Amino acid sequence: MENLQLEILLERAQSGDKNAVEDICIKFNGMVINMAKCTYIKGYDMEDLIQEGRCSVIKAIGMYDINSKYPFAAYVKSSVKKNFYNMIRSNIRKVSCCSLYSKNEEGCEFINMIASDENIEEDLIKRKLIIQLNKAMDKLPEDKRDLIDWYYIQDKSLNKYAEKERISYRTAVYRKRKALESLKKYIEFLSKK
Repeated sequence: MENLQLEILLERAQSGDKNAVEDICIKFNGMVINMAKCTYIKGYDMEDLIQEGRCSVIKAIGMYDINSKYPFAAYVKSSVKKNFYNMIRSNIRKVSCCSLYSKNEEGCEFINMIASDENIEEDLIKRKLIIQLNKAMDKLPEDKRDLIDWYYIQDKSLNKYAEKERISYRTAVYRKRKALESLKKYIEFLSKK
């Protein structure tokens, strides 16, 4: 039934009935939108692609042979797809040169506009601080170095440290504070060099 209605609309559209052309376009609108969603052409947005697809449907109405054994719906789909492929091919042929070192209208290079999570300056400062910290840690006496490593590097509790060393918790807190003071002095000394 639907194919018969489509054939009647097609005959009317080919004889110049604009309402029939519009009805056919409405019938194939969903297909055109789906095909446009699957297509990327540089410089075209979704609305542009949908309009191009609709133009392909209108061209297919005019070019379709009613006596063809090929169904009109398949002919329309093929026409829209071929039109998109031709547009892609012609868009690829356009010569465009764009380098990361090309400049925009304001004179800024594109490479400088790329967002990055990497912060080179901050990473460099962190590396320098880590080097200073390692040098300062090497200067600490072994017992203070072990305590800082235990608490800050291995992320273990002072209670466990006190049990391991067989000292009171209060003594462990005192040793940690003294170790940090010594470490701070060494870091300040190294940063003045």
